[in-house]
Amino acid sequence: MPADGAHRTWASLLSHLAELAIPVVLASVAQTLMGLVDTLMVGRLGETPIAAVGLATLLFSAVATTLKALDVAAQTFTARRVGAGRSDEVGAILATALSCSLVFGALLSLVGMLWPDAMLRLVSADPEIHRLGGRYLVFRYAGLVPLLVLFMLRGVFDGIGWTRVGMVVGVGMNLLNILLNWVLIFGKLGAPQLGVAGAALASSISAVVAAVAIAIFGLRPMVRKRFRFFARGNLQPGLLGPFLRVGWPPALQTFGIIVAFLLFFFVLGKISTLAVAAGNVVMRIASLSLMPGIGVAIAVQTLVGQALGRGDRGTAVRTGWGGVVLALLLMGGMGMLFVAIPETLLRAFSSSDRLIAAGIPILRLTGVAQLLAAVGAPLGGALRGAGATRQVMAVDVLVGFGLLAPCAYIFGIVLDGGLIGAWLGLLIWFFLYAAGLTALFVRGRWQYIEI
Repeated sequence: MPADGAHRTWASLLSHLAELAIPVVLASVAQTLMGLVDTLMVGRLGETPIAAVGLATLLFSAVATTLKALDVAAQTFTARRVGAGRSDEVGAILATALSCSLVFGALLSLVGMLWPDAMLRLVSADPEIHRLGGRYLVFRYAGLVPLLVLFMLRGVFDGIGWTRVGMVVGVGMNLLNILLNWVLIFGKLGAPQLGVAGAALASSISAVVAAVAIAIFGLRPMVRKRFRFFARGNLQPGLLGPFLRVGWPPALQTFGIIVAFLLFFFVLGKISTLAVAAGNVVMRIASLSLMPGIGVAIAVQTLVGQALGRGDRGTAVRTGWGGVVLALLLMGGMGMLFVAIPETLLRAFSSSDRLIAAGIPILRLTGVAQLLAAVGAPLGGALRGAGATRQVMAVDVLVGFGLLAPCAYIFGIVLDGGLIGAWLGLLIWFFLYAAGLTALFVRGRWQYIEI
């Protein structure tokens, strides 16, 4: 393969894409498993704790993933600089990303720890969910800042093309989280039995350890010198404006979709607490399939950014379509399992026959939706890699925030379709998101964006 990638064939392109994507997929799955393991272990405590953790996790995600979205800008700017042969400017990008995330993260962490109950009252009227979810949020927000540090560093390394760094750290973080969950939720090895709060504390401690580990890698002399990590003069005020112009749309997009999901779960709460619990478990299972698609999108984003950085638009286009092929292979296979063995998967998370019966049909519907997500995710990554973050945000917020909850309410409550009817709102969102991004990608204007 030529060093500059100018004459890359389809076979070599897909090979390179897979080489970058597989570590990102494993890192994304490991990240998702932190929440999934929380649900798996808390599920042994009953339906109400599952519902409480599900709602509290969504509330935490509304802040954490909104701020995490700044890593889109960190990765895109890094990939462009590396592709253009300007690696010595990457340290300034990292300094800008860390400064933004630390300031906003510290402020919102304080708010989350002081008023967790007020947040939960927005999405549930159940006092027990308020109590359990509030304890979870306090300990979870305590680990927000180190989690953001981890995300920014991983975003920069992904932009360089060193996706294995995030994979190793992510897997290690998840293994530590599993151990700490077992110790702190159930009171093992002499530790107090903290229940729901133990799940949150385990995740926060794991995030601290992971942030320290990935920072140590960045401090290695050969890495630090090449990219000027943590060097004097890296914090450049002139970079802040362009950085935020690329970073705020994915942040707003993430926030809008999280709010849409909160409204979606509010609709499920109007149906029953069982619907909330079953929906939470199915979302956790489905995340194992959705996150590989997001992992492919991150790999596509890096390769598109690097290709455009060296002026190779043809490779950028082929990378987008190659990502769709790879995502279909990864996500389609897992979707088939959702359709074929839903009961087996659900029983890993709950022993409640009522919850399993409610979850089987919606898990099957989610399996079908994987094919739609496999188109939208990598094309979204390609557009972000080009800097077209506002266009991606507009499509996602329009169809997600604008249609998810209203469709769920109409099909689930007005038309009396219950949980299955509400779940149709998700299918509509996935379809329209994939269709919108396909139209933007084919149109081609993203190839000429300068950042």
